[in-house]
Amino acid sequence: MSGGITMAITGAYITVDGIKTYYETNNGPHNPAGTIIALHTAGRDTRQYHGMMDIWADKYNVIAFDMPAHGKSWPLPGNVGITDYHEYGKFIWDFIQAVHVDDPIVIGCSVAGNIVYYLAENYPVRAMVSMQGSTYIKAMGSSYGTTVDLLDSPYVSCQHSHWDFSESLIGSKCPKEAHDFIMWGVCQECGRTKKADLSIYNNYDVRGDLPKITCPCLLIRGEEDWNVPEHYYKTAMAGLVNAKKVKFVKVPGHGHFIAVEAPEIVCSLIDEFLKDQ
Repeated sequence: MSGGITMAITGAYITVDGIKTYYETNNGPHNPAGTIIALHTAGRDTRQYHGMMDIWADKYNVIAFDMPAHGKSWPLPGNVGITDYHEYGKFIWDFIQAVHVDDPIVIGCSVAGNIVYYLAENYPVRAMVSMQGSTYIKAMGSSYGTTVDLLDSPYVSCQHSHWDFSESLIGSKCPKEAHDFIMWGVCQECGRTKKADLSIYNNYDVRGDLPKITCPCLLIRGEEDWNVPEHYYKTAMAGLVNAKKVKFVKVPGHGHFIAVEAPEIVCSLIDEFLKDQ
């Protein structure tokens, strides 16, 4: 019998707003430096944070969960996902309450890198970390809505239709193992779920409430992600006028899926940022 590596990660289910919701924890210390709620990208699941969860096993209590219709979580009634960012944010907060976490640190990437701003505007979070995120999204032309609709068409393969697009967002320094895992995630995406997520992504704007954010805010950008240009970060920083602390960090050689591409770098950046918070 061959040996194996024991990982710190375990999974469980909890019912949130009537939805059977899957979550994982790294079984962090009983008195951690803090509890981190890790939010996945559009169409994906908690596995994106396994690298970071292992790195932080002796420091932070990390909880990652699958949003409705993602991964191992059940969908909403009618076999659909959430399509409104207000509801998306409320579900996240209801999950946080359901697992009895106070003063959470919320981190997210892509659509979740967007939603952490909404959470910080409307709920009492200790700190927020936005990776490849924005406070608003301007749709890429009039055809974008049609492209999103086609993700759930019986005549279109969700996986194949955006294979090249997804791969183009990965940074040049991404290790092969991480690259392969990211692309395997593309293979497993559900068209209906992806359509719901991109409907949120395409109709997102929380710029007006940015002055409500008072918690520390860390903004991380993989520089090779062409889909989230630097001006989105500048817009966010200009609006975070009441945040206790704002820091923007660029990571060369990495892209849109930075939490998977470079978990050691991301963990180090977050550790440094939270050190005195």
